[in-house]
Amino acid sequence: MPSPTPAPPEATWSPPARAPHRDGDGIAGLFDRAAVTYDRVGIDLLPAAGRLLVEHARIAPGEHVLDAGCGTGASLLPAARTVGPRGAVTGIDLSPVMIARVQQHCEEQRLDWVRTHVADVEGPLHPLPGRPADGYDAVTAGMLLSFLRDPGRVFLGFRSALRPGGRLAVSWWGEEAPGWDRVVEATRPFASGTREEIETAVPGQNQPPTPDLVRDLAHQAGFPSVELHEERLETTFRDSDHWWEWTWSTAARAFWESVPRERLPAARAAAESALAALRAPDGTLPYVLTTHFAVCHRW
Repeated sequence: MPSPTPAPPEATWSPPARAPHRDGDGIAGLFDRAAVTYDRVGIDLLPAAGRLLVEHARIAPGEHVLDAGCGTGASLLPAARTVGPRGAVTGIDLSPVMIARVQQHCEEQRLDWVRTHVADVEGPLHPLPGRPADGYDAVTAGMLLSFLRDPGRVFLGFRSALRPGGRLAVSWWGEEAPGWDRVVEATRPFASGTREEIETAVPGQNQPPTPDLVRDLAHQAGFPSVELHEERLETTFRDSDHWWEWTWSTAARAFWESVPRERLPAARAAAESALAALRAPDGTLPYVLTTHFAVCHRW
């Protein structure tokens, strides 16, 4: 299994040595590029959200779990530790580099009951190797909803992958703390195209769903019972450079890749100007993000 190539220290401080986002590059390419620094910049938001997703899903020892859009293992790893060797976890993701990283984590932690595959959650899930004959006990999908072309069809696929009595647990980001929207508004004019063009053409820029929308999607897919939960996650950036490093390590890099290279320094300067109003007295940047969870039960 190939190991991810470590990034040189300067890699996250400069724009990528490549053209801005290209049509057809897709979500897999986006996360392949982000994978080098993804969850490696000292910000625990994704792992914390993954642990909470597993808790809300009430994953139990011995269960068989499918983690859809597993990334580097934010929810897959805590699920695997919870089910233990009597259970099994299958992780799927579009990004081969993300899959390589989660495989490395599982090998290092000796989680031999985990299997991972490069696969599309919007494709059929029944051919996955090792799928239990009567379906999975649980399907988890952390921070996946904004990337789906047809979420209604995906929810139907998740339901069909579950055994009777199984549950689907999904999570998605909600509102940032007051003031952080000014950073988005300050930088948006630097990208190519209108706001609508950016949000429909760049992976990861879809508007996040509302709890009511997710509940409706679940009901329409045949889940009669849906639990909704909300959590507040807090972290702190050391300074604006740390924020810049983090934002390139996430799906937000899709926006920065849509900015023409010659405009990127000015876009970063505009972001830093907006960030100045958010600094604490010690120069750090406290950050609070609402996180939503839905647990959908199949009877």
